[in-house]
Amino acid sequence: MHTPEWLPFVDETDRPDEPFVERAARWAIDLSYREIPKPVRRAATIQLTSSVGAALWTRMQPVGARIERVITTGTSTRSETATFLGGKQLPPAETARGNAALSGALEFDGRLLGGTTSPSCVFVPLAYAETTDADGADLLVAQIAANEITARLGAAAAVGPFGGPNAAWMHAVGAAVGRGVLEGDGLETLADAISIAVSAPSRPIERAVLGSDVGVWTIGRSIQTGIAALDGARAGLSGRRDVVEAAAGLLKSVSPHPAEAYLSALGSRWHTETLSVAAAPGTPSVAAATEAGLKIRGQFDRGRTTIDRVDVYGPHAMASANEGARQYLGDGQTPTAALARSVPDAVARTLVTGETVPGQIDRDDERGAVERVRERIRVHHDPDITLAALRSAVPEGVEFETVTGSVAAHVAKALGLARALRHAPTVFRTGRRLETPPRTGEFERHIGARVVVRTADGHAFEATVARPPGSAGVPPAEIRAVARSKCRKALEALGCSEPNARTRTDRLLAIDEAGRVRIDRLLGESATRGIAGNENT
Repeated sequence: MHTPEWLPFVDETDRPDEPFVERAARWAIDLSYREIPKPVRRAATIQLTSSVGAALWTRMQPVGARIERVITTGTSTRSETATFLGGKQLPPAETARGNAALSGALEFDGRLLGGTTSPSCVFVPLAYAETTDADGADLLVAQIAANEITARLGAAAAVGPFGGPNAAWMHAVGAAVGRGVLEGDGLETLADAISIAVSAPSRPIERAVLGSDVGVWTIGRSIQTGIAALDGARAGLSGRRDVVEAAAGLLKSVSPHPAEAYLSALGSRWHTETLSVAAAPGTPSVAAATEAGLKIRGQFDRGRTTIDRVDVYGPHAMASANEGARQYLGDGQTPTAALARSVPDAVARTLVTGETVPGQIDRDDERGAVERVRERIRVHHDPDITLAALRSAVPEGVEFETVTGSVAAHVAKALGLARALRHAPTVFRTGRRLETPPRTGEFERHIGARVVVRTADGHAFEATVARPPGSAGVPPAEIRAVARSKCRKALEALGCSEPNARTRTDRLLAIDEAGRVRIDRLLGESATRGIAGNENT
């Protein structure tokens, strides 16, 4: 008998009478490399490569040095060590937290349907794989299992104050699952670890996160919670198995509109396959704006063109996030989290340097020009771009984490009454679509931007980007190319020759073929000597 697809909790792998925690733990411990579809495995290697590239880029920024100092202060002495991409060998827990901080500091890592899972789901199993006899296939199974469980929880709680940028709590689950699957824990232990990991979700304070470096460590604290949850479960601590979907459980506590349908279809709907890879630092809408700026940069005469005014148009979420970041960038303050959300800073740097990667941020010879252009940039909400984002496979373009009542009313307020009335079906269907998982193969993101540059001699240049490079919905080969380029260019910026950088990046993209996981060896040498080092290794 065929089971209707509209029944949210029924498929070939789910048991509706089981709490999600038990279903998820059972599925994760039974998961094998061979039963994971090849497109999903390829997406996981792309996710890992992109995340390593993001971490390496951050290593070269001032915040990277601060992360290294913090993560290497007071670390315990253990014989088992893993590769911290800041350039040292450290115990696995510290390595995972440090690499997660590096990868997420510039908002330069990848996103799945359900959130940015890479900091925990990539770097926790990777760190613990280096301290065991795990091979590349073992690593990928743990990474994918962590992705699938963590992203489902993130998607189920996407609406409300614990969603979007405030979803750091879910990394406790990614850490517990990634390590537990990698190290072979049983059903009871892993189920208890997941239950414990989600039992006290926290939400960061916006002023602290955007106005200081606190945000860099928010995910690290959640990872630490997840690692401790697994240790506690191994020691015999138990958690409530119905903690996720119960009346007084996680979802109803963190979201005014929980989407429980996302808790279904483990093994048939693969969130890992919905990967988007960031080609430029910042949120997706910031990345779209920088890509549009890069297109314009190639149209005018560099060195002879004086920019008079720049107008950037994007979805409501971009304009709102930029306004929130702006108040923390005055008086010489440059907190990393606010910079990553600053549209004028990203677009100005792209127009001046012709680069979307962060390698040019601190060049003294460009700083004055960047500041002059930044002062001439204005950011605007374009309702048509918001509508296009709302029509994506999963509605985007509006900050759903600020929803407190009706989703339709929230969307109508963002669009404005007149436009909301003209597009009433889109407005009123948004809430329902947020609660309905799309088919994996149909998932795509449309978060665009339009940039208009007017020069002092009266010319105007315009470029529109429907979605930034590497976004879900483009061919997988294009997403792979973005991740490969990001990692390769980071290695080159660290002093690696182009041929060796290509070789090392390709090793990461084929990590599931590795007989033993050691990132320092995959990158060509011991990270304690720096990433570039011996070109002949």
